[in-house]
Amino acid sequence: MLLVIGAVLVLGIFPCLPQSKDFFSKSGLTDTRRSLLGLCIFTFGGMIASVWTIIIKNDLEATGATQSCTSAGCSALIGDYNWNTMPIIGIEWGLMGLLAFTILGLIALSLFLDESNSSWVHSWINAGTIISGAGLVPVAWLVSVELFLHEDAVIICPFCTLAHIAAVLTFVLFFILRKKHDNGSWNT
Repeated sequence: MLLVIGAVLVLGIFPCLPQSKDFFSKSGLTDTRRSLLGLCIFTFGGMIASVWTIIIKNDLEATGATQSCTSAGCSALIGDYNWNTMPIIGIEWGLMGLLAFTILGLIALSLFLDESNSSWVHSWINAGTIISGAGLVPVAWLVSVELFLHEDAVIICPFCTLAHIAAVLTFVLFFILRKKHDNGSWNT
């Protein structure tokens, strides 16, 4: 599954590359729509990674072990209530990631499917940028847990890492799209 999620994220990079312009122009995709396609793919990859961390947690709760991830980081981080629970709210990080990527995916897909540059586009781009930017705070926290704070640090969960990469790529693309819209180079 790790390879599948990684492949999805790599696939999301392809439409964003300038070298892919000729390939996608045959399909009628402008630069903006290619970036939006990449954004949709990144949010999908983030959803898959988040769901997989939920599966790992459920395996660990049910049996005390998991075949869903063989990395020591998965069981040490995802299986530990103290590190896998969002403070104050009390829900697991995988569920929070799934909710965030679902909302960001809805925004990305709505922008991708809108070909008329409707009046709501600017506010949705701003919302996507703010939500994905706010998501970088928990990503930074969770990376610091993996690298420094956990008693067994450095301990890496590869599925968490892919979800973090998807979060960063999503923010970067929303930020780029916001700049495109603000400077008038938005072309759907």
